[in-house]
Amino acid sequence: MNLLEKARYGPARRMELLADYPEVRLVLFSLQQGQEVRGRGEPRVHLICLEGTGTLWAGSKEVAATPGTLLACGPGEPHGAKAGEGRFLVLGIITPRP
Repeated sequence: MNLLEKARYGPARRMELLADYPEVRLVLFSLQQGQEVRGRGEPRVHLICLEGTGTLWAGSKEVAATPGTLLACGPGEPHGAKAGEGRFLVLGIITPRP
């Protein structure tokens, strides 16, 4: 599966559930300038920037993200992603599935 081809950008943030198993949930977030996604309460989350630039955060830690940036979020830790200018494609990996 080509994740870049799965991106669906629009006037509202877009989310696509790619896989949903007891061991893992994979979610693809297509964000445009200023759009964001927030989460909390999941067991463990990894956020990976695939395209564009933006910000990833977990708790009080915030990182500028470009393609290839990975941020690991602790269990139950508030986390999220916000697009900078232009498009921002983020893969969320949740283990195990909540």
